[in-house]
Amino acid sequence: TLRTPQGASVARLSATDDPAMLGPVDAVVVAVKAQDLDALDLGALIGPDTVLLPLLNGVEATARLDAAYGAGRSLIGVARISATITAPGEVTVHGPFARFELGEADGAVSPRTAALRDLFSAAGIETSVPDDPLRALWVKFLMLCPLSGVTAAARCDNAAISSQPLLLALYRRLSEEVLAVGRAQGVALSDADLQGALALREKLPDAMRASMAHDLAAGKRLEVDWLAGAVSRLGDGLGVDTPANDAVWAVLSPFALGAR
Repeated sequence: TLRTPQGASVARLSATDDPAMLGPVDAVVVAVKAQDLDALDLGALIGPDTVLLPLLNGVEATARLDAAYGAGRSLIGVARISATITAPGEVTVHGPFARFELGEADGAVSPRTAALRDLFSAAGIETSVPDDPLRALWVKFLMLCPLSGVTAAARCDNAAISSQPLLLALYRRLSEEVLAVGRAQGVALSDADLQGALALREKLPDAMRASMAHDLAAGKRLEVDWLAGAVSRLGDGLGVDTPANDAVWAVLSPFALGAR
């Protein structure tokens, strides 16, 4: 069951928890939580030309998949949607946007990215291939990381960020640190990207909370190691100070394995 602001719909799908039953496939959409990626065993699904499309939060999934299954196997994928699993077999979409971006890690135009874009588009899924997929991934991260950090650590919604000056200042500082780390990694992020991400947050529904905030409330494992934690780790390796993300990572770390 898919629940959206427009209503609910039901799709009946064939599914298995045993990849060996499927064998090698053309493409694998990897859409698990970031903390569950290392536990996956996709080997039975992979043939010589199988492509992996990660639609995970964070900025490290492509590199992690390539390390596990071979360099160049994985694309960059960007999912722009706010949704949570609200019951077994039920997904609820919390915002008005739902679109995807995908591309090669080196930004090259390729037949496999075009084929996946066309396949998704034919199914009614808004999908594009940006000129710079890595930049697109980090532009999303510019909003996702601070939104997840503040709504989870402060147990608040987007309205509270707008109305509380201290939360708004924290949100901006988290964003600025993401920008600095991305730039230090060579990502073509601009001041306009930062301002755009900050402006987009203002347009989100007041009740919006990042999925990590929903997971925290439900006592589930958290993606914090791959969000604020990633900014902190990457910043440390690049010599970029990230005190705000360090603090969010520290505050949420006791709950990373699932506790309230």
